[in-house]
Amino acid sequence: MEPRRRVVALTALVVSAAITAFASTAIAGELAEPDPVEFTPEGYTFCGWRVLGTGDWKMEWDDSLSGAYLVAFAKGMTCRDARRNVTRVRTTQTPPYRPIRLGYRCKVLDNDYEYTDVRCTKIGASRKFRFQTGS
Repeated sequence: MEPRRRVVALTALVVSAAITAFASTAIAGELAEPDPVEFTPEGYTFCGWRVLGTGDWKMEWDDSLSGAYLVAFAKGMTCRDARRNVTRVRTTQTPPYRPIRLGYRCKVLDNDYEYTDVRCTKIGASRKFRFQTGS
C-alpha cells in the first residue's frame, strides 16, 4: 500500500473512531433520567414537567418528555397553584419582552440560547413560583 493511501486510511479510521465515541457518549447522556433533586432550586418544591403535547403534568420522568420542556417549582404555595400560575404567565408584546402575571412580580433570572429561568413573587406576600423552559 502506498504511504499516501496509508495516511488517508489511518485518518479515516481515527475520524470514524472519534465520531463513534462522541455519538455513544451523546446517546448515553440522553438516556440518563434527570433527577429533580439535582436541579430544583434551594427552598423550592419540584412540581413536575409539563407534557407540551397534552398539557398534563408529570412528576416522574418519561421518554416523551425529552426535547422541549417546561418544569415548575413552588415556594409557599401548593404545586397545583404553581402549575396553574406557570401556565397563565404571558409575555409582553413589545420590547423589552418580559413575563407578566397579574398579581405577581416576575423576573427573568437567567436567559440563554433555548433556556429561560423565571421567578414570580406574589405582590405583598411571600408566595413564589418558578419555572424553567428550554430544549
